[in-house]
Amino acid sequence: MKHLILFLALCVMLVTFSSCSDGYVVGDDMVTYEYWTFSFGTRYDTLPGADPATFKPVNKWLGHDSQRVYYLSRLVPGVDVATLKAVRKPVFKDKNDYYYETSPVHVADMKSFKILKWAYGSFWAKDALYAYFDTMRIQADVKTFKVLNPAVAKDKIHVYYFGKIIPNADPATFKPIGNSIYNRDKSHIWYGSDLLQDADYETFKVDDTSTAHDKFGTFTFETRDTIP
Repeated sequence: MKHLILFLALCVMLVTFSSCSDGYVVGDDMVTYEYWTFSFGTRYDTLPGADPATFKPVNKWLGHDSQRVYYLSRLVPGVDVATLKAVRKPVFKDKNDYYYETSPVHVADMKSFKILKWAYGSFWAKDALYAYFDTMRIQADVKTFKVLNPAVAKDKIHVYYFGKIIPNADPATFKPIGNSIYNRDKSHIWYGSDLLQDADYETFKVDDTSTAHDKFGTFTFETRDTIP
């Protein structure tokens, strides 16, 4: 948890630098995916089994030939080529399902499926039967299910952090604290899904996205800097 913000910032930086040269290169004998890396510069990965004669890029990260679909350079089995449609990287769909990178989401009801919020390259969604975080199917109360921020959602029964239930959280009173990763309900304080057991509830205040304090001292991420 404590490195989450730095990790997300690094991901954004990597995407920014690498996206300029990313794309498919169709040759006479093979199809490759071109991308840039910090360590090795421009790389070319061969698409396994791709037919150059029929290959068509959908965009810089999704392509297909007459029989196969590829996310970047990776083959995605089982996708209906005729109904393939990009949604938003790394999500695409066909007539039967949605896909996250190379994995099917296994949507239960395509007609009612709706993406509710994008979250750092991931997404929250729901249909008439389930809620979803990426390929994670959540047995939520879909009528009361709502997304609070990119990391947190809740229904009348549970609170979810990146798709997983936060134990002992009270959904009726649970809410993020400002724009930070700290959360609270009527009785508890969390950093993400980590319960701050020694936080003084009444005096707890968030200083910025990753630090906070109470009357006993300060917190950095989920760790108290001083012992009460």
